[in-house]
Amino acid sequence: MRAQTLRQYLSVHTWAGIVAGFALFVAMLGGALTVFHHEIERWEQPATRHAPLSLAQTEQLADRVRAQFPAAREQMGVVLPNHSPTPFAYWQEPNGEWQQARLRPSAEGAAPSLVIGDARPGLSGTINALHYSLSIPTYGLYLMGVVSLFYGMALISGVIVHLPRMTRDLFALRPGRNLKRFWQDAHNAIGVLSLPFHIVFALTGALLCLLLPLMMAFNVVTFDDKLLSQIPQITGAVPATIAPVDGKPLGLAAVLARAEHAAPGMEATAVAWTRYGKPDAVAEVYGEASDSLGVFSAVAVRLNDGAIVGQHSPGARDTNHAVLSMIYGAHFGNFAGDAMRWVYFVLGLMGAVLVYSGNLLWLESRRKRNAATQPAHLRGMAKATAGVFLGTCLGIAAAFVGAVVAPDMTALSIFVATLAASVLFAALAAPAVAATGLLAATALACLAIPAADAALTPDNLIRTIAAHDWVLAGVDLIAIVCAGGFALFARATWKRARSGDPNSVWARPVATPTASTPNTTVDLSAKP
Repeated sequence: MRAQTLRQYLSVHTWAGIVAGFALFVAMLGGALTVFHHEIERWEQPATRHAPLSLAQTEQLADRVRAQFPAAREQMGVVLPNHSPTPFAYWQEPNGEWQQARLRPSAEGAAPSLVIGDARPGLSGTINALHYSLSIPTYGLYLMGVVSLFYGMALISGVIVHLPRMTRDLFALRPGRNLKRFWQDAHNAIGVLSLPFHIVFALTGALLCLLLPLMMAFNVVTFDDKLLSQIPQITGAVPATIAPVDGKPLGLAAVLARAEHAAPGMEATAVAWTRYGKPDAVAEVYGEASDSLGVFSAVAVRLNDGAIVGQHSPGARDTNHAVLSMIYGAHFGNFAGDAMRWVYFVLGLMGAVLVYSGNLLWLESRRKRNAATQPAHLRGMAKATAGVFLGTCLGIAAAFVGAVVAPDMTALSIFVATLAASVLFAALAAPAVAATGLLAATALACLAIPAADAALTPDNLIRTIAAHDWVLAGVDLIAIVCAGGFALFARATWKRARSGDPNSVWARPVATPTASTPNTTVDLSAKP
């Protein structure tokens, strides 16, 4: 390939990575943690860690909501206890507004109270929202779809650029004084070794985030305004028409039993009722199938007699449902048990390192080698890299601490406040000072997670390990490991600032003498 063509691909790789890098870092870090969404959800709610609401209480929740809100009888869903420690119901009012309701555990012996209103996003929900939309309402999802396209562009162009020397440099990780070469080796190795998975992340992320705009476009261009009306049948298991039958609606346990008999490998996670109390009422049971790439399944049960009127699960679905389910499974990594989830967790962290190292390489390749003061735009990029990337790490760690220390505050408000303070600190301080300070603060925040858990809840790391409760113990153990990692990074960053290249943007700022400082140097060689 000609040198000019390679330079063009390198330019595409560089700018696609820079444009999408800041959003990608947040999404990758959030995605790595979202792999363990349900484990984090259990950890963040000490009141229900060991005593989640029962299936009978979940059915009581649904009955109370239907009795109080007529719109919920037309259409309502509930999340089951095995999917969330505190199940909740959701429905849409006639004005189009979605509502939620939960049962709040009361004192022992008293019936749980019904809490109405939009549930504030907890820690696990906030991390998930950071992953798929940066927690930006409405348009954040579409923004991340565009970012995924830029990421795919950066991956493909990066492979083309490094293909000629890929076999030679793949495992050549060369630490030493040449830090640019070290970061280049690390960047290339991570990018190549995780390339298949990250291409899957980019492709499926773009499809999931941009699915609605694509459907709207095809609805007009190809399907003559008939596609959107078919979306419930395209994405669900309930047919367009249900043959009415008389009878009494089945209870929740009976509905789940019918669905699990129809799809033996499915673990139910939620149920949605439609037209409850009418002859054509139906309950759609959602779940996850085992030992299948297309994990997401659904079974439609006619509510008055228990007949199976629709189903999509492994071996019993059309091509459309199979493809949609495989896209979800491939993106979230929940198709091969806990081992694959750990693989996806590591891959998410590697993606964050890939983006961070890309910014470091961009800064290092553009700095002036013999200039004590680097250009303003390089200093600004270094400050932004430290503030946003490391501020995101600190913000997520602070949100974990806040989930236990300040449960009345939303995780999103803690994250945003911490990120804003980090960006402000990075803007006012030298890049080396900002990076070292934020890394050290993140290490302390990670240590505060198990400390707060032990001090403010009945659980602590020793107790949970002794009880073999690896969900609760795992959160605290990973926090301790992360604390050690961030502390090492802080030490390495400050060491480089003190003894590395003094002309680097990451060098320690050196105080310059002011004009008012007297010169006390004596020339001893001068003759009297």
